[in-house]
Amino acid sequence: MISICKMYEKSEINIKSILDKEDIDYSKIKQNILCAYENNQLLGFAGYEIKNNMAFLKTINVIDKTLGMVLKDGLIKSLLNMADINGINIFMVKKYDEMSFYKNIGFNDLNNRDFLLDINIDENEYLYIKLTDFFKNPCKNNKEY
Repeated sequence: MISICKMYEKSEINIKSILDKEDIDYSKIKQNILCAYENNQLLGFAGYEIKNNMAFLKTINVIDKTLGMVLKDGLIKSLLNMADINGINIFMVKKYDEMSFYKNIGFNDLNNRDFLLDINIDENEYLYIKLTDFFKNPCKNNKEY
C-alpha cells in the first residue's frame, strides 16, 4: 500500500542529493516536503516554498516511473492539502510541459486571476489555484493524464 506522508529521516540524504542536482535550496522547502512510500521504500516526493503566504511548487520528483502520473497526482493533491492546513491561500506552479495535468486538477493561468499579486514574478510563467476553491469542489477521479 502506498502512503504519502512527511519525509522519513532515512530518505533525507537521498532527497537532498536530488534537490542539489536540481539546484533547489533544501533548507527553504524541508518543512514542506511530502513523500510517497511503499514498504518503506521512497517512490517519489514533492515540496513547495512559501513566499508572501503563497506556496510555490519547487519540485515534484517521481522515482518509480511505473507509477508516474498516479504518484504525481497524489503528491500534488497532498501538498495542496498540507498548504491549506498551514493557512496558505494560493498555490502556484511553473508552467511546464504538463500544463494539462495541472489544469485538469484546477490550476488556472495566473494572468487571469481575480486577486492582487504582491510579489514580483512573471505572470505568464505560472499557473495558480485558490485552495478554498479547490476544496469546495468534489474530488474528481482523473483517469486521463
